Amino acid sequence: MTITLKSFLAGLVLLGSTPAFAGQSILSLLSAETAESQAFSFVLANQMQGSGNAVEVLLCGQAGDIVLKAAPAAQMAPVTPQGASVKALAERFLKQGGKISVCAIYLPNRKLTPDALIEGVAVANPKEMADKVANPAIRVIGQ
Repeated sequence: MTITLKSFLAGLVLLGSTPAFAGQSILSLLSAETAESQAFSFVLANQMQGSGNAVEVLLCGQAGDIVLKAAPAAQMAPVTPQGASVKALAERFLKQGGKISVCAIYLPNRKLTPDALIEGVAVANPKEMADKVANPAIRVIGQ
């Protein structure tokens, strides 16, 4: 079989455009309190998802405020260099097929119900999350 220079170069271009780590399952645990840290996590989640990975984000503590319909001002303010708010980054992640949930103790400790969350956000089941964290096929990251 002969490979022409043209087909060889076309193959290199295809290889170069394929993400090196596509197809992974990733669980991002986010409990950071600052908007910069939260934004960074969602920028990474959006990038990983855009590279062909299945990404889920679990929000705990103050990070859960990101997905409230009535989010606090810190989650609504633009973060540089993105120029988008943390809430906007989270909404973009959801629109592109990402999954977001809040930890099971977030809402009860704020006297809130699931209807306080933006559409598409779930309340995590502790047993299911524990199983995901223990599953060696799922990469767990967090801050």
